Amino acid sequence: MKQYSFAGLYEKLNLSEGEVEFYDKCNWFITHLFRRHMLDDRNKEMPRNFFINVSSDILIKYLDSRDYRKIINRLLSASFIEENGRYSVGVYSKSYAFTLDALQRERIEVEIFSSKFLDRLIKIREKEKEKTLQIPLFRRIINQTAQLKIVEERDYYKSLLFKATDEERDNDIDPDERLKENKLQYYRYESFYNEFKRLSDDSSIESLIKSQIYQSPSIAASGRIYHTLASTPRYIRHSMRHIDGENLWEVDMSAAQPTLLILAWLSLKEKGSTETDLLMDLVLKGGVYKYVENNSEYFRLLDYQKLKKEILQALYEEYTSTQRNLALSALFPGFMGWINKIKKKEGYKTVSHIGQSREADIFVEVYKELPGEMFGLIIHDSILCLEKDAEFIKDSLIQQTKKLFPLLKGQGLTRLFKVGIVSIKDEELMWAKNLRLLQAYVDRKNQS
Repeated sequence: MKQYSFAGLYEKLNLSEGEVEFYDKCNWFITHLFRRHMLDDRNKEMPRNFFINVSSDILIKYLDSRDYRKIINRLLSASFIEENGRYSVGVYSKSYAFTLDALQRERIEVEIFSSKFLDRLIKIREKEKEKTLQIPLFRRIINQTAQLKIVEERDYYKSLLFKATDEERDNDIDPDERLKENKLQYYRYESFYNEFKRLSDDSSIESLIKSQIYQSPSIAASGRIYHTLASTPRYIRHSMRHIDGENLWEVDMSAAQPTLLILAWLSLKEKGSTETDLLMDLVLKGGVYKYVENNSEYFRLLDYQKLKKEILQALYEEYTSTQRNLALSALFPGFMGWINKIKKKEGYKTVSHIGQSREADIFVEVYKELPGEMFGLIIHDSILCLEKDAEFIKDSLIQQTKKLFPLLKGQGLTRLFKVGIVSIKDEELMWAKNLRLLQAYVDRKNQS
């Protein structure tokens, strides 16, 4: 079993030869912070010094009640981490972040030297594995995740994360060096790529559970399921296929979160107003984002990905008269009036709970009922599958949505749900492109 560490950590901590277990425990804490950054997709756009809450219960469980504070203090004094000492008993724990000094060092993988500490970690992992595998839904997710393999080169995701300017290309700027300017993003992609690549020839759940990117499945209060693949960056998912070599496809809902909130509001309203008719039409056509883009001066100026993010922020942020909230309210005054009223009365988190719980009522319930032999993985508002099963899953999602929202009875929802390929096609794989380029070069040489 390996853990993450920083180059020079042992020396910087000024440890003696007899403190190998202490060193292992420091590396556990470092690994824990890295994994929390990697496995919570919500952290991907956070700044370098984004603080991660770590409960004392977790620290005692892994590091022992006598040692965990010593470990944190040593890492603090050596400037590898910084602490936000604010906490509230029973509400949120103390939080920690890596320092800039730490992230300027190379992240490395190291063995666990203390057999005592290794035994402790193995016992905890085995106990949690047994508990998780007793739940059929979780067992299915783990089994299906182990059936994935990486087929694309790592340069694929690097080329998408780093768009070089003409000047940078002329100066032969090393993409790796530029990507390392955002170390946490760089390490996130590197970890997922490396770990799934290692697992490509090993479809055992044991190997997956031992990997650094394994996230034990869990269900949030809203019903949304979190697990390894749900946290995997989309460029890494594009690089994957089923272990048998088949491309991965997905079925998802257009503008899922705005759509589900709109349907929740429409369920409370009588039909016939201009706004209710407009929103029902947009839902049926899967055209919410496009309508906002075409009819709002504020949103029209944004690129499409930024537009989607701003709409979600307008829906889910604390109530304030932000430009995005006002712009969306101008388009849909009744709907946004309902959203803002909930925020004022019950808090902004209630809105996200409504959206995510409706999402779970559709996608999780359909996923639970998929035939046992069918490959599938749920990723919040989509289901990853093989092409042969996509239409069956789409039809199941349509029926479940109509069951959840009776106002959709008799309506066609084929445009609300989309089916699309996730995996990079054979002819677009980077190694295939290189072969084509080489052949084109040889052909030109032969003609000259």
